Amino acid sequence: MSKKRTGGPELNPRQIRVLYCVSREYISSGKPVSSKQVLEHSNLKFSSATVRNDMRKLEFLGYIYQPYTSAGRVLTDKGLRFYFDSVKTITEDLRESNVAIAIRQTSVVGDVEHLLQGMTRILARAVSGFVVIEKPKFDSLFVNSVAISKITDGYLNVSIVTDLGVSLNTTVFVGTSDFDIASFQKYVNMAVVGKTIGEIRKGIKNVELRYDEWHDRRLQDIIQFLQSIFEKENEEKYYKYGLEFIISNDHLDSSDISGLVRSVENPKNLELLLSSFGEFDDYRVFIGDEVGRDELKNFAVFASPYTRKNEKIGYVFIISPKLTYYEKINAYLNFSINRLSEVFSNR
Repeated sequence: MSKKRTGGPELNPRQIRVLYCVSREYISSGKPVSSKQVLEHSNLKFSSATVRNDMRKLEFLGYIYQPYTSAGRVLTDKGLRFYFDSVKTITEDLRESNVAIAIRQTSVVGDVEHLLQGMTRILARAVSGFVVIEKPKFDSLFVNSVAISKITDGYLNVSIVTDLGVSLNTTVFVGTSDFDIASFQKYVNMAVVGKTIGEIRKGIKNVELRYDEWHDRRLQDIIQFLQSIFEKENEEKYYKYGLEFIISNDHLDSSDISGLVRSVENPKNLELLLSSFGEFDDYRVFIGDEVGRDELKNFAVFASPYTRKNEKIGYVFIISPKLTYYEKINAYLNFSINRLSEVFSNR
């Protein structure tokens, strides 16, 4: 257990230790915790009367409460916040764990899409929670090249390679018009290579062709082609995975699960939920009522940005039942963020 403790000036060192033990026992069982259980499942050497008195003090200060007479105590959101603050500085040695090995193997994938999809799944399995990874903000990325190939009559596959690697693959319908793909690819690259995607989008919007005047057909084809690729928004801004782990959690009931599903399954609802946490530059955790939604009061949201050479390019979110092992999620999230930031910074 870390030496740093954040119970506040109202708690003495013994009461902090009691609260930590109550926290671990309650998170483990999900059931009210008695003073007897605290002593049986810890290395505390205090008397039962002393622990009971400390638990009364903790209840008075709002860290725990007694759901009914003669029952043990359960944690409040304030108690869970204490628990997280107590363990957030604890780092697990992940270097040889299966999760760490899988994350490192995923990190060498050159395709950004497969990298982030793989990371989302590995992290969700590791923490038994719902994981959302925001795609890098494309507007700031530079286009290195555009590769165009024919799929079938009227359809082309387009791969846009940015300075982060292959970041966009799409299929474009060009109709039955017949043209030289190699030549067309050359002119498209001349138009976009070296520019950011944001600059390309802005440039396309500012182009006005008067169709009552003559234009080179090739120019019209290129502009329409670029519009079909760069002006459309990506179908979804996030990779997400792990609802099955939430559904099988014993600490949640059907209303909790349906509330989460409503909040994350629809892309617009997911965007509203994640944007409600605002912009931030460091690791954040929102516990219970701090999430800001009544239907998610039994969840905790762990969030951190990942960066590219100290420039924030996206966020990773983990949504978990608020009764969870915070040190485990804290360690895996930090490990994943560091790997993502390292990969993108080295591109």
